[in-house]
Amino acid sequence: GYPDGLKASQIPLESRILGIVDSYVTMTSERVYSPTLTREAAVEEIKRGAGTQFDPELVSIFLEIVIKTPELAEKP
Repeated sequence: GYPDGLKASQIPLESRILGIVDSYVTMTSERVYSPTLTREAAVEEIKRGAGTQFDPELVSIFLEIVIKTPELAEKP
């Protein structure tokens, strides 16, 4: 919603989805400025953000997909 102060469903659906996915990928990817989180730690972090940083309904759907798709944890 930044910088326009948008909240909840005012934020476009695509943006809410990308926010969750981008956060997960960032947390589970190697970065020079932060440690790589395990899949489990990233899932817990996404869960913590449900309802504040992330749309809780979309988090639920995202986590179903991540949990059912172990190859998402594999690195290229």
